[in-house]
Amino acid sequence: MDQMENIYLTKHRQIIEAITAEIEENRLKPYDRLPSEKELCEQWQVSRSTVRKAMDQLTDRGKIFRVPGKGSFASFPKISHQTSQILSFSEKMKAQGLEVETKLILKEIIEPSEEITAALKLTKPARALKIQRLRIVKGEPMALQTAFMPANLCENLMKEDLESQSLNRLFQEQCNIRLSRSDVWIEAPIISKKERKLLGNPRVPLFLAVVGVTFDQDNKPVRFSRGVFRGDRVRLKISDMGAFELDYSSLLG
Repeated sequence: MDQMENIYLTKHRQIIEAITAEIEENRLKPYDRLPSEKELCEQWQVSRSTVRKAMDQLTDRGKIFRVPGKGSFASFPKISHQTSQILSFSEKMKAQGLEVETKLILKEIIEPSEEITAALKLTKPARALKIQRLRIVKGEPMALQTAFMPANLCENLMKEDLESQSLNRLFQEQCNIRLSRSDVWIEAPIISKKERKLLGNPRVPLFLAVVGVTFDQDNKPVRFSRGVFRGDRVRLKISDMGAFELDYSSLLG
């Protein structure tokens, strides 16, 4: 942007454009700390409210992220997940030109917790199949997804290659189950040291969790899932805020 164009921008827009240019031209690299609000006020000769407005908009655009008590940092370019599309994780990544590697962490029959028992409407002594997989994009861990299903739901699931096939597809092709909808919650998770390690021990540990129950064509719960995503690398997109029956099953499969 040349000087003549710049004089027509408001101060907060000038700050946005300047910081955006630094990020896009790699002068500010991912995880680099930005100047404090006080320093930006002095640099641009503006009020703190102007600086905050600029930083809010940069955060909304995904250019920066904030860590309470530590400051603002330049973001990685984020991968987008549109939660209303009925696609598997791998299919959505391929649509963005990205190849996904899936690593199976575990596959076992467990005694379900009270939360899983209630979510899947199991009756004791019913057991559950637990499948945990790590999603790796361009060599970097992006998501750790854990799914719980009634152990007697589909015996074929224990035999399948879960590193090359999507659970959504296996439900349909091997179990004759059609997924109809999911009830989903997005939250800030408390994660274990093991999960943090699997996700690459990011220098700035920001995580998002997608937790939900997926139902079949008869409105019976068939899967309880928890997906932990690296918040510094992933953005979750909801296409219609007014619709509460969005299908989030792609994020859970």
